[in-house]
Amino acid sequence: MEDNTSGEIAGTKMNEKGDSANASYYHIVNPSTNIAVVGAEMTHSFFTNVNTITVGTQHALDPLTTIKARANNAGKASALIQHEWRPKSIFTISGEMDTKSIDKSPKVGLALALKP
Repeated sequence: MEDNTSGEIAGTKMNEKGDSANASYYHIVNPSTNIAVVGAEMTHSFFTNVNTITVGTQHALDPLTTIKARANNAGKASALIQHEWRPKSIFTISGEMDTKSIDKSPKVGLALALKP
C-alpha cells in the first residue's frame, strides 16, 4: 500500500522464502524537497520467532549530500553520509556498532559507486 500524495509510504512483504515477514512505514516530512524521512520497520522471523524493530531517519544536507542513521532493538546502530560528486557517482562513508557489546570494534566502510 502506498500514498505518495501525503508523503507517507507503507508496505508489507515476505522475505527469505517465507521465513520472515516485514512491515514498514516511512513518512517524508517535506515532500516537495525530501528534506527528511522518518521510517520504522518491523521484521518477524518465523524460524527463530524473533522480532526486530528498526527506526531510522534521512536528511538531505544539500541537493548532493545525504546523511542517514538507524538503530534497532538488538542494539545495532549505524550511520552514513553519501555525496554525489559527479552525476550518478556516489561516495559513501558508513559506520555500524553494536551498542550492547561496546568492547567490539565498530565497523567502518567506504564505497564508491561509478556509473557512466
